[in-house]
Amino acid sequence: MTIRMIRPRRSTVPARLLTVGGVVGALAALAPVGASYADPLNPFRTFTDSGVVSPEERARREEVRTELYQRYSSDYQVTAPFVSEASIVAMQAAIQRYQGIVQSGGWPVLTDKVTLRPGDTDQAIATIRRRMMIEGDLPSDSGASPVFDDEFLAGLARFQVRNGLRVSGFVDSRTLAVLGTTAADRLRQLESNLTRIQGLMSINKAPRYVLVNVPAFVAQAVENGNLALQSNVIAGKPARATPQVSAKIVEINFFPTWSVPEIVAQQDLIPKIRKDPSYFSEEHFTVMTDWKAPPLDPATVDWSSPEVVSYKFRQEPGTFNALGVVRINMPNKYSVYMHDTPLKQLFSQSARAFSSGCVRVEKVLELVAWLLGDQKGWTLEKVQAEVDSGHKLDVKLSRPVPVHFVYLTAFATGDGIAQFRPDIYGRDSGFGGPDDQADAVVAQQSRAVTP
Repeated sequence: MTIRMIRPRRSTVPARLLTVGGVVGALAALAPVGASYADPLNPFRTFTDSGVVSPEERARREEVRTELYQRYSSDYQVTAPFVSEASIVAMQAAIQRYQGIVQSGGWPVLTDKVTLRPGDTDQAIATIRRRMMIEGDLPSDSGASPVFDDEFLAGLARFQVRNGLRVSGFVDSRTLAVLGTTAADRLRQLESNLTRIQGLMSINKAPRYVLVNVPAFVAQAVENGNLALQSNVIAGKPARATPQVSAKIVEINFFPTWSVPEIVAQQDLIPKIRKDPSYFSEEHFTVMTDWKAPPLDPATVDWSSPEVVSYKFRQEPGTFNALGVVRINMPNKYSVYMHDTPLKQLFSQSARAFSSGCVRVEKVLELVAWLLGDQKGWTLEKVQAEVDSGHKLDVKLSRPVPVHFVYLTAFATGDGIAQFRPDIYGRDSGFGGPDDQADAVVAQQSRAVTP
């Protein structure tokens, strides 16, 4: 079987040439100190980061990684709804390719636990090179060189983008974990996710809807079957997973208050206050013995007392609020919703499982403008003006908009390029369907009324 390279669209992002004296040279010392390894379909579980580095070195590393990411990420942008006929056609084309790969013997699986960086020479590099040639990240005539050169770096960056990994510029532990997957694993993952997409196709009956693909950390606004808006999102950490849910967005809350759920108060907020009592006032919290009781004077509260764990906490509205300046209200049995966040810097991460169950939206004001778009006067400019006013306001949607939180760890673009995302909640075990029972357990534990 002849394996052809799937050539992505040419990037329009300007960047310096990848030469040994440029990016490759800058990356030569970026390998992390120590690493651990995990389930190849869920590399986040045991990832160990690099050692302590200076702020200057950290900034230099980030600049190099950003340049690599900008060079290649635009080649893999999703331009159609995750759940659509176009997505199904692309998945079927990807499945056909991977069936051919499996029938031809698959690819070599890397078992070495070694960090590889630009300039290194190692037989593992030749093994990885063969894998990337087979999947199309490198041309089929790249050969079997064991040297980490410019060409290998380019293929590695493409591989990392396609697999939802940080474009680190070297073979780190997360990348090694993904390199441990077999061709048969990937084929089953594609087939399983195609089944999921086909099972979700009924959502397209709605003229307008919002879809959040949790493991891809992406939200899509879909109108008349077309992609109207796409945004990065932050989803729940594995211990407080974002559930799969279908609901309706009914209201927009400008400058919401945050009623802190019990699990967050007990596991996060109270320990912070006990460590630093000033955190309570600096973050504008109030505390009460019951939701209907008057606020307590925090100076009279014995924060070391076991009684504190039963107290109720509320955070006042403001830009400091954990929900940010706007909340998208979507009543559902899991009590999760979408909202803004003051922690904008987290959107730059490739793996964005940081919340306690709810979904933080990077382009939240654009999404709000789209949701209110069929109501007179609600443009993006008006949404921004409302935020600038600083006033609390609740706006009901004249027509509720369906919203779906789904779990797709594999998808493909229109030219049949397969993309994979880490199975952050372990729902691909055995490549079965969505695990609603696991969602129910998580919701029962967390009552995820959380940001």
